[in-house]
Amino acid sequence: MTELSRRLEAHQRSRIAELDLTPTQAKALEELGEPKTARELAGVLCCEPPNVTYVISKLEKQGMVVRRPHPLDGRAKQLVLTDAGRELRLDLLRRTGTASPLDHLSPEERAALRDDLLTALGRGD
Repeated sequence: MTELSRRLEAHQRSRIAELDLTPTQAKALEELGEPKTARELAGVLCCEPPNVTYVISKLEKQGMVVRRPHPLDGRAKQLVLTDAGRELRLDLLRRTGTASPLDHLSPEERAALRDDLLTALGRGD
């Protein structure tokens, strides 16, 4: 079982390396399917905020992530994938076998779909 786990991990790392990403950058892209603050991302990645700042700065320079004002907290910034970042994330998820059929939807489209489903369920349709 341990050998299988090692082989799977090595396979995942090679697939990530094909995209010229570090494992931490890949995990950050995976987690940014929905906008998050740097603090939220640090919590999910189990690392310190300065490490996240470094990772996000690299992704930002590559045009994969932008920082936008948080809609509810004027002091905070949200990390949001650009179109190129969403495409890279989808490619990453496909290559690592973790893609969802909803991954191609933007956060706004996901929210609209969620609202539509809740409305339909509320009506008993």
